[in-house]
Amino acid sequence: MKPPQILPIFSKVIYVDYIDLNKDLILEKIKSLNFVSINQENSENFCSISENKRILNTPEFNDLKEKIKIPLKKYVYDILKYHNNEFKITTSWVTKAKTNQQSLAHNHSNSFLSGVLYLKTEPKKADIMFHNYSKNSSWLLEASEYNIYNSHEFTLNMSENLIIFFPSELHHQVLNSNQKNERISLAFNFSPIGKVGMKNSDGEINFNCS
Repeated sequence: MKPPQILPIFSKVIYVDYIDLNKDLILEKIKSLNFVSINQENSENFCSISENKRILNTPEFNDLKEKIKIPLKKYVYDILKYHNNEFKITTSWVTKAKTNQQSLAHNHSNSFLSGVLYLKTEPKKADIMFHNYSKNSSWLLEASEYNIYNSHEFTLNMSENLIIFFPSELHHQVLNSNQKNERISLAFNFSPIGKVGMKNSDGEINFNCS
């Protein structure tokens, strides 16, 4: 008799990796950016983001953009098998979180894939939480042990030079920072370019981002 199988169909695939970079040089460049709170009415409790939402399109960050593309290609080509498209960075911004600052749960519209690179954080104190809003919320059962099959929420602990990619529709939030020092990360969105849709179908389009 064959053993039972577990098939996590239609899963939300999160890719976690590290990249080699000179974060001190990057942090020095970030000092020249202007920042605004994501919640002007309660700026003390919410993190701030750079006014420039296309950081990686500037010449100063071109080397970093090329480094980010390396794990991106592993994610979209080796794992997701989207070999028929290239993926273009559409928007990118820096997020700063001081002690006791956070963000609300949100997702990214007008985007296919998203990612975050952690540049400055204290060990085991940079948490990002993902929310499963598609899970049946009519029933709330308490599990003896929570895992990827039964959880409504999933938390990842980040460290410096760590990069993650995930589907843009996945809701996530920056959890309340208990660090003494400022936590700094770089976020980015991607869209596919080229032909999108089933070949020769009425939904096939040629999508190019300028």
